[in-house]
Amino acid sequence: MKIALYADAVQEMGNRLEGMIQDELPQIRIEKMNSIGYLKEKLCRPLNRISVIVVFVIYEKDLYRLFPLKPLFDDIRLILILPDSGRDLTALGLGLNPCFVGYSDSDPADIVLVLKKIGQRRKNNIIR
Repeated sequence: MKIALYADAVQEMGNRLEGMIQDELPQIRIEKMNSIGYLKEKLCRPLNRISVIVVFVIYEKDLYRLFPLKPLFDDIRLILILPDSGRDLTALGLGLNPCFVGYSDSDPADIVLVLKKIGQRRKNNIIR
């Protein structure tokens, strides 16, 4: 399975998450992205086979910049990490139809568990 980690800026949680994924899910390939343009370019290429994208939103304006890309998320599971659990920001983020919403102060282990479940479902669907 291949996942993309997207953040406009370096984030401590993103680095911790990457380390945890490498330790606990070594079969997952990780591609880091730090610009909307690069993200769009990668998602428009069908041969990239990205099945999950983890998006770290630092500012509310970053979330708005993702909405034009929403059609590109249709065939990809989106894990959205928001800066805080404010009601308005969470409601806005849910408009992108993520499969999981976390917050910057959450434990990255929760994301690793979600990735494990996604990987298990993919494996079960391939076997059937």
